[in-house]
Amino acid sequence: MLKNILGVLLDHQRFVITTHQRPDGDAIGSQIALGRFLEKLGKEVVMFNSDPVPPRLDWIPGSGAIRTGNTQANRSAMVGADVVVVVDTNSRDRLGRAVREALYRYNGPVLLIDHHTGPESWFTWMLCDEHAAATGALVYDLICTYDADLIDAQIATALYTAIMTDTGSFRFAAVTSAVHRMAADLLDRGSYSPSEVYAGVYENHTPSWPPFLAMVLRSLTLLYDGVLAYLTVTPHMLKSAGIGYSEVEGLSEFAMSVAGVKATLVFTETKHGTKVSFRSKGDLCVDVWAQAYGGGGHQNASGAFLKDQSIRTAVTNVLESAPRFLGIEDIDDMVLAEEDQAYFKALSSPN
Repeated sequence: MLKNILGVLLDHQRFVITTHQRPDGDAIGSQIALGRFLEKLGKEVVMFNSDPVPPRLDWIPGSGAIRTGNTQANRSAMVGADVVVVVDTNSRDRLGRAVREALYRYNGPVLLIDHHTGPESWFTWMLCDEHAAATGALVYDLICTYDADLIDAQIATALYTAIMTDTGSFRFAAVTSAVHRMAADLLDRGSYSPSEVYAGVYENHTPSWPPFLAMVLRSLTLLYDGVLAYLTVTPHMLKSAGIGYSEVEGLSEFAMSVAGVKATLVFTETKHGTKVSFRSKGDLCVDVWAQAYGGGGHQNASGAFLKDQSIRTAVTNVLESAPRFLGIEDIDDMVLAEEDQAYFKALSSPN
């Protein structure tokens, strides 16, 4: 499969590489690494996303070349491409409005490089492996199949960041000895130490982050004898703290650190609905749970978006299905207690 995909890359000259809205480390890292690799092969490359690179990732070498927005230049680049490459998402909806509108005008082939389950059928070619630790791992294998010596410091740093972030700092179930060997090779070739990469991604919050985190942790609720935990993020919380949605990352880690918790949900209310982040430990699968609400992802990390649903409605709907997907007996915990209802009312207040 890798050789076939390499053939596609070698046989074409002009590429646009894109990824999902609200891009994470795997998305940006994979995009930069693949773009740099193609440029080394003498190809013309444009990297174009609907959303900008978040501040916690803009330190990655090469991130400044990523274009954003629904501009004429970006639409023209898309229309003029020989191949559009989508990395780290297999859903058209997740590409965001700007990329979707540009794709609407594009009539050429599309290559998918991804490690999520259930890819949509509109892609021309696919390099997919749901067992891969990260999309960055697939890009690494692709480059090494051609010539590992092309992995320079920029590519190595981007791919190490991609793999580190999507494996939860090398602790998820997909991490194997082969993944560690891959990471070691990338560190040898890269320009940053593990501590520097970690600090760039996870220790780069604004001073408004601690007050925001305090509000979020106040919402922490344990259900089903502590097996399930959930957190809530409302627009009122973000406005009160003075931060944006770009800093709503990694919150599930705080709930997952509680002894006995096996699954965590983070509900984030937006103008158009509520985003739900599903996380779990070990062999407890949450991807099927996310799929029940139109989402998807990995066994231990998935997401869904409940369009036009308030956070209170989304919490109630998702928690009602918890026993079925967690394999536990249905008990009264699925009904929001009066104090929880009062809590949601207080958080939703604009005053």
